[in-house]
Formats: sequence, C-alpha cells, structure tokens
Amino acid sequence: MYTLEEGKKAVIEAGHRLLETGLIARTWGNVSARISDTQFVITPSGRAYDSLTPDDIVVVNIADCSYEGDVKPSSEKGIHADAYALRKDVNFVIHTHQINASILGAAELALDPVPKAYRELIGETVPCAGYGMPSTDKLRKAVKAEYAAHPDCKAFLLAHHGAVCLGKDFDETFEIIQALEKACEVKLQKAFLVYEGTPEYTKKLMLDSYIRHTGGKALPEYVSDFGSSVKDGEFFMLTFKSGACFNVRIKGCEYHGEKKLPAVAKIHAAIYQSSDIKYIRHLTESDIIAYSLTSDQIDARIDDFAQIAGARIGSLRWDGSAACANEAARKLKDKNALLIHGAGAIITGKSLGDLDAVELVMSKECKAQIGALFLGNGSPLSLVDRIAQRIVYVTKYSKKAAE
Repeated sequence: MYTLEEGKKAVIEAGHRLLETGLIARTWGNVSARISDTQFVITPSGRAYDSLTPDDIVVVNIADCSYEGDVKPSSEKGIHADAYALRKDVNFVIHTHQINASILGAAELALDPVPKAYRELIGETVPCAGYGMPSTDKLRKAVKAEYAAHPDCKAFLLAHHGAVCLGKDFDETFEIIQALEKACEVKLQKAFLVYEGTPEYTKKLMLDSYIRHTGGKALPEYVSDFGSSVKDGEFFMLTFKSGACFNVRIKGCEYHGEKKLPAVAKIHAAIYQSSDIKYIRHLTESDIIAYSLTSDQIDARIDDFAQIAGARIGSLRWDGSAACANEAARKLKDKNALLIHGAGAIITGKSLGDLDAVELVMSKECKAQIGALFLGNGSPLSLVDRIAQRIVYVTKYSKKAAE
C-alpha cells in the first residue's frame, strides 16, 4: 500500500514508463495505486500522461467511486475500484490497450493455458471479460465477474478493448503487463502454426498465408508511394520516401517546379479541399499492406479503432484520375483512414498527435483482423456500437487530447 504522495508519484512514473515502452499512448488506458483500505489514486480523464503532475492525480473512494477535487478521474475508475475491493493483495492496477493482448481480446479468447515461460508471473490462465462499451456499467460488471471467478489471476483480457493487470506494486504490475504481451504473441504465433500445419513461423509466412486464404497471392515486392503532406494555407508540402518534395497549391492541384508532379498529388489536394485536416500520411506497414490486398473495408474489431479512425473504413482502387482522387476525399468524409488496394492506407489528422494516433490504431486493427483468421474466433463490433463510440470520441475525447 502507498501513501498519498507515494501513490501519486508511482502513478505518474508508471504513465511515463508505459509511454516509453509503447504499452499506452496519448490518453489511452489508465493507472491507479491503493493508498488505504478505502481509497486509491488514479489518472485523470482525457489527460496526456507525459504532462501529468501530482495535482492531476485524483483520489477516489473504493466503495462508491466518489472522488475529491475538481479534476475528473478516469471513466474506467470502477474497474480499478472493484479490483481493490475484491483483492486485498492488489495495490496497483494498470489498464492498457497494448497490441497483442488487444488482438487476442478482439477474438474474445482467454489465454488458456498461459505459455509455461510466463506462468510463474501471470498464472495458469488469463480470462477474457465479455464486451461492454468503454466506460459503461456493462463493461465494469463483465470485468468484475471475471475478478470474482478468478481470484488468483493477475491479468485479464477485455473483449475488443485491451487488458487490465493487477499487482502488489507498480514494478510487479509492469512486469505482468510485459509478460502478458509476450505470452499473447506466443499464442498468436502458435495459432498460425496450427492453422497452417507447419513448424516454422516468420511474419512474412504468416502474412502470405493470410493473403492466400483471403483471395490474394502474396505480399508485393514493391508498393507505390502515395506520399505524406502538410497543409500550409493555400498550399501543401508533399514529400516522398525518395526525398522528392513538392510545394503544391491546393486549388487546382497546381505546381510550377521543374519536376513532374506525381498523380497522387491529386488525392492530397482533393482531401484538403473537402476537409479541415492539416496532415496526410501514407502507411505501408506489412500488416496494413496485407489487409489492403484482399479487403474492401474495415469493420472494427477493436473499439479504439472505431473511435479514432471511423466506424467503417472504405477502400480505394487508385487509377490516377481526378475523379478517383475526389472519390478518396468522399470516402474520408467523417473518417480518418482509407485503405488503398494493395498499397496500405492513407490516414489524416488535424494535428500530428491525431495522425500518430490513427497510425497506431490502424496498425493494431489490421493485426487483429489478420489474427482473427488464425485464432478462428470473434466478430467485428456492431455497427451501432462503432458509430456511438466514434461520435463520443470526436465530440469529447479528441478535444481533451488536443488541450
């Protein structure tokens, strides 16, 4: 158990270390520490971890989740309160949206049994709590039920959402989170080996397998560069991996330099003309390329993708025309991502932070979609849930993240 001062310090340090390791990002997830038999301290709602001060950390009562002060605690405070109420051995709780645990959770599967190398730290099994939309009583009740049913477990997957880990202090809880991520990775690799009936795993073998089983052939050796750009008034600066750079007028997609302007500039111009975004980025991570080869849309399996990218993401078959560029802009209306057939995805953002967030969830979502084939379980979230979460994110949480 921590003192008030120690607890606040530990929560802040935990946020920093989790950011450094990529286990959380922006304002996602939450961290808490027990400070007495009746209270805990927790990260605030919608605040970036790298800017937190002790005054931002909120004291919450375990019994009823009431809290002290004007700063609003994390909306998932109930998940933390129930852990402390049911488990007297728990003094630290971390909820994350980490990648491999989220992929397994998206398939609504428990990690059972836990790979031998991680059982001493994690336990024999990692249950998966049933789905509930973030910050709802349904989610809290689902997680509480798993706490009660598995009183010795230290890690729990959350269907379509992430994971929550419990420990005696921050150091142990952080070790559990890291071990969980590795254990889930082992589970995913074994699922591929069983599916293919092969003893060898490599990332490329897995992706080629996914492509073959979903109507394609293999990862392409070359992918066209659709460029990344930044809007500056009436112009945008378009850059490519080759180092080529073009300062283009948005209206009419005009460029008067010596080099020939690539046709993909039309896509950037059309998007800027039809929206208030300031950044565009082309993503070519292998998982995203693989998914774009055989899929015409993304119906999210992970809820933070629905929130940050959009309820349903479409696909574009680029033909170099102005009409096709306008189609790209239309398909990005009220969304922040678009698959490009066989070439990955284009994402957009009003800030670099927004853009980075979309890239993170696009990568994770494509991994979850691919993993679902080998895991053989789970379905996308309902369209109603995806739309509701997108609306809440756009109107509430994205504004907090930008503050």
